Amino acid sequence: MKMISVLLVCCFILSCSSTKVHLYTRYLSTEQTLGVTNDLEALGFDVVDNTLVFPDDIAQSTLLYSPFIEGENSVNFLIDSLEQSGWIIADVKPIFAGNHYYTKNSVGLLLLPDGLMKNDQVTAQDLANEYESKKCENSIKLSLKSDATYQFLYSNKHDNENEQLKGNWQITSYPYIELTSSNKAWRFYYEIHKSIDSDVVGKIELIELKPVDDQYTLPVCSYVYGIRA
Repeated sequence: MKMISVLLVCCFILSCSSTKVHLYTRYLSTEQTLGVTNDLEALGFDVVDNTLVFPDDIAQSTLLYSPFIEGENSVNFLIDSLEQSGWIIADVKPIFAGNHYYTKNSVGLLLLPDGLMKNDQVTAQDLANEYESKKCENSIKLSLKSDATYQFLYSNKHDNENEQLKGNWQITSYPYIELTSSNKAWRFYYEIHKSIDSDVVGKIELIELKPVDDQYTLPVCSYVYGIRA
């Protein structure tokens, strides 16, 4: 009986060997990402990670799958394996969600750790983007990086090495973020705004950072990042 069980597992692994799993790591720690990746690769899945934003209609751990996935039990086998590792898949959807879709022999795995829920607030992970200045006399880019550092970059100036233009950022009390210069001499505060805009192509999710005060040493600019919904 034990030999039969081993053979069944081997058959599952063989059927999964060419299945590609697109693992969304935006809300996962480095350790969680490594753990899930190692578990899936050990089962024969081909894992490709990304840091894409979740579609708006997904607020819990979800599996998106292609109807052309090889092996009729591959999806169930994947879900069972994840549950054994402590990841409960709350929803399973075919083909696509939002502008995320999967064809041929592939699935999308969107994981949210326990206690983390997507809602109208913008998480620190979602704030880490490249922003363009808005309503500003200067053309400036603001980069909020996932390692909690920031950088302002002027497109038409040569003083981009000024200490106040680099440093660290954090969410102090939502919806406010604080940028602290690398020499600790300057602090800048912005308010986070999330909205939906649209054009001839479709809807665009916008994150806008609006200055809380005059800032004095920096132009009083808003910064905007947009992604198609």
